[in-house]
Amino acid sequence: MQKLNIALWCAITAAGIAGLAGCTGQATHIETTRTHGSESRATGEAAVGPVVKSTADYRKVRFAEAMRGLAIEGGRVVVDRDAARDLAGNLHQTDAAAAIKRGDALLAENDYTGAVGEFRLALLADSAAAPAYVGLGDAFLGKKKDSMALAAYRTATTHAPEDVAVRMKLAETINRIGDLKGWAEELENILALDPEHGQAHARLAVARYYLGDLETARRQLALADQFGGEVPSQLRAILSN
Repeated sequence: MQKLNIALWCAITAAGIAGLAGCTGQATHIETTRTHGSESRATGEAAVGPVVKSTADYRKVRFAEAMRGLAIEGGRVVVDRDAARDLAGNLHQTDAAAAIKRGDALLAENDYTGAVGEFRLALLADSAAAPAYVGLGDAFLGKKKDSMALAAYRTATTHAPEDVAVRMKLAETINRIGDLKGWAEELENILALDPEHGQAHARLAVARYYLGDLETARRQLALADQFGGEVPSQLRAILSN
């Protein structure tokens, strides 16, 4: 099978991962705490997210606090109901939508650990809140925790099985961890839900090429063109030969 060159690999990677993850940028010391939304720090109010004082390894401590009440089990995010009851009561968290909104705002600021804490709170209030699992996945990707992101997106699809946008995030994260067969299978799940999803056809053309199935890759290329998907030009040239 003809090999893709480095430029094509970069194009394929950029097409699949753009918008799903950002870069982290944390300081090495923390003295203040984040309170509700973007309110002032160290005001003495009960903090919505994790509260961490200065430590030698505050990042791990802060992330552990943000995850308190959640776990990854069997490839999914699960909520510890006992911990959820205690934590939600102590933090007076009953509105999942408000916590999700705060988490989205923190994602926009590239504060991924803070966002995890807010999405965790949303799930303490409503363990079936699919947007909170999606937000967790986005935050985990920002922290380069790909396997945890995969678990979060997979759990989101359990609660929103026909949400194609969520399934695309799941598919691209499967690709990110190097499971080509699983990637292709999830793209096919998407196309079963939305046969005219051009980008799913385009990505499946890439997946099938790498799996050595050139006939299917060419067919998916044609469908991507029909429905507006974007296939890397170098792969198009290869499949056109």
